[in-house]
Amino acid sequence: MKQPYDTTELRETIAAHANAIELGDGAAGEKFVAGNAIDAYRQAAAEIARLAKPVEVETLALAKIGAQYISKIKIVGAERHRRVLYRWRKEADGKWRIAGVEDTTDKRSSWSDVPDLAGAIAQVREENGNA
Repeated sequence: MKQPYDTTELRETIAAHANAIELGDGAAGEKFVAGNAIDAYRQAAAEIARLAKPVEVETLALAKIGAQYISKIKIVGAERHRRVLYRWRKEADGKWRIAGVEDTTDKRSSWSDVPDLAGAIAQVREENGNA
């Protein structure tokens, strides 16, 4: 019997996605992405593609946030690396898909570009048109 937070299937999906990154197989990597996240995914993938080969992927963390999970991975090339957060959600068809991507390579944390709460609220209001 599966436990409520059994992550076996998700971890297998993350490993398959990491393998696609290591192989440099962009088409295989994109199969894991939900449509709304494809642009952010491609932007991060373009930066990853610039890494000198061989590339190795290291899983750093997995955290549950609400109904979704965040995986943090480090992609290491011969001279440089990238750190990327992938937000995973389970789709209606039962498959895990990447619903969001954030390259955190040049940040101390994923909150580094949020100056303060007031600034964050103003930024969200500007982006979605709320007054």
